[in-house]
Amino acid sequence: MKTHAIALTVLAIFVILIILDYIWLGILTKKFIISEFGPLVSVKNGGLQINLAAGILTWLIIALGVFIFAVYPSSTIGKAALMGAVFGFISYSIYDLTNLTFIKDYPVKFVFVDIAWGTFLCAAISTVGYYIKSLF
Repeated sequence: MKTHAIALTVLAIFVILIILDYIWLGILTKKFIISEFGPLVSVKNGGLQINLAAGILTWLIIALGVFIFAVYPSSTIGKAALMGAVFGFISYSIYDLTNLTFIKDYPVKFVFVDIAWGTFLCAAISTVGYYIKSLF
């Protein structure tokens, strides 16, 4: 793959990732997050307030990881989806289980929901990434 094709594929993964995460975190599970984390989350006018710089960096790292470990090496869309799911499961498990280990009263329900979400999310964006890669 040429450099511009890699950059466009990673950019597409990044954009789709942000859109899906916004729908999931900002709309579908917003009330669940607020109820589980209480005063640890910032809410303004009913919406979750985030550290945008940290979020962008996180989403960029996820997009790069999905490309490197799932999209780029895969020869089929199914393999990309599977490897994306594995990447998501491992990444989100490390994050959530580390938080559960060290943060007092970290919500166990959130751990399972977030790992499931990360697994699905990374499979989905790997599928999109593979499709974009195939256009080049």
